[in-house]
Amino acid sequence: RLERGDETATRILPSLYIGPRSSASASSFITSHGISHILSIGSTPSPQVPGVIYHRLSLTDSSSESINIRRVCQKAGEIIDAVGSARRGGNILVHCSAGISRSPTVVTAYLMTRHQMTLRDALGLIVGARPSTCPNPGFLAQLKDMEEEIFGKQTMKSIEQLPSVRAERVALF
Repeated sequence: RLERGDETATRILPSLYIGPRSSASASSFITSHGISHILSIGSTPSPQVPGVIYHRLSLTDSSSESINIRRVCQKAGEIIDAVGSARRGGNILVHCSAGISRSPTVVTAYLMTRHQMTLRDALGLIVGARPSTCPNPGFLAQLKDMEEEIFGKQTMKSIEQLPSVRAERVALF
C-alpha cells in the first residue's frame, strides 16, 4: 500500500529516481524529469512510453533470506552506471510495484557499492527523500551483510527491521 505523498517517483541522486510502477507509465512525469531509462525490479512491466529504454530484473518481495538480492543488485548497478556514463543527460527510474521495498533495496545496495555509502547513510538518504521506504527484513539483513563485507562493520547492527510507522522510520536517520 502506498503511503500518502509517495504516489510519484522521488529523486535520490541527480540522475536517479525511485518510485512505484505508476510513475513508470506516467508519460508526463517521464518527460518532465528527463527519464531515458526505466528499470523494473520484479514488477509487472509498465506500459511503455516511446523513446524510453526499458530493463527488467526479477526479484520477489519476500522476507525470506533464501531470496538472494546480490545478483539483482549487481546487475542493477551495472545498468544504473551505464545510464550515468552515457553522458546524454538521461535519467533512470528504478521502480517496483509500490516503490517501498524492492527498488529502495536495490538503490541502497547501489549507493553502498558504487558510492561508498554505509547502509545507515544510504538508507538515510533514501528515507529522507522517500519516507515510505521500508525494505523487508530479509532484504535488510542481506544489506547489513553486504555492508559488513564492504566496510568491515555494520552501522545498523541492532535493527532487525525498519519501523512500520513513517515518523519512527524517519527518526532513525
